[in-house]
Amino acid sequence: MADGGRNNEVETEDVDNRHTSDDNTPKTMNDIQEHRRRLLSDGCREFSHIVNRSTQAWYQMFYDDQIDYVFCPVSKSSCTNLKRTLIMLTGKIAKFNRPEQLPISNFKSLRKYIKTLANVRPEYRNWRFKDSRYFTFFFVREPLERLVSAYRDKLVENPGYNNVDRRIVRQYRPREYNASVKRYNVTFAEFVRYVLNQHGTGNVLDRHWIPQSEVCRVCQYRWDFIGHHETLVEEANYVVSKLKSRIVNAEQLRRVANITFPADSGHRKSSDFLQQMYASVPAADVQALYQLYAVDYALFGFKHPNVTGFS
Repeated sequence: MADGGRNNEVETEDVDNRHTSDDNTPKTMNDIQEHRRRLLSDGCREFSHIVNRSTQAWYQMFYDDQIDYVFCPVSKSSCTNLKRTLIMLTGKIAKFNRPEQLPISNFKSLRKYIKTLANVRPEYRNWRFKDSRYFTFFFVREPLERLVSAYRDKLVENPGYNNVDRRIVRQYRPREYNASVKRYNVTFAEFVRYVLNQHGTGNVLDRHWIPQSEVCRVCQYRWDFIGHHETLVEEANYVVSKLKSRIVNAEQLRRVANITFPADSGHRKSSDFLQQMYASVPAADVQALYQLYAVDYALFGFKHPNVTGFS
């Protein structure tokens, strides 16, 4: 795909003109993937001056030279459950029967079962994307919903993440800041303001809310499968079946025969909170978020959600 120079500004009108919906997309998985790959390819050519930025995130891609795949985890797009499933597909875990049983608290020790490109010499990283035997895939999520998920996870359910709450209060409520306070309650509107300010000052955003188009070098490598979080379970299980079909060891295949991607937990999803969360966000900030994530909308074909405060 085309290379290009760097430009920090996106013309929103131009990106919106590139945005297409999946309304008329054929419903077979192959046709959906062909449509998404074409959308990505067209967007990469048009926005090459924006998308060809280099980040370190791609080094964390996972690969398996037995099953022949490369997976790029995009934070807040169910990457934890996807990694759990890939670990189970190795057939080396006997203690647990299902991916969702793998404990997150002990996840680093489980990483020994799947390899990352971070541990591969640079000259040996790229060839897997050029070899058509390898199945390459990643999953993405509607940007505003993903941002809500990041807020709920890192500032509500697990506060204290990277001291983001302390930085926000120190910046926006300095009179309330006290160095001895370990955790603060931060509103979603404050979090949005913080993300926008971080971007506006040229800082590389945290991996949980950085534009997804900047994570996986989506315009520099060949991608066979582009999954959407909105149809996660169906598409993830398609990937699981695809990977199982590549297992040649009979014993390994027997061990993983019943492995499937974790089913929907039934808990309220971040999409259920969109209206509620964005009701407190100024319309100008919502507009700025669409600008920040404009390339994601264009490359991955997401529709702009109808959130309060934005028309």
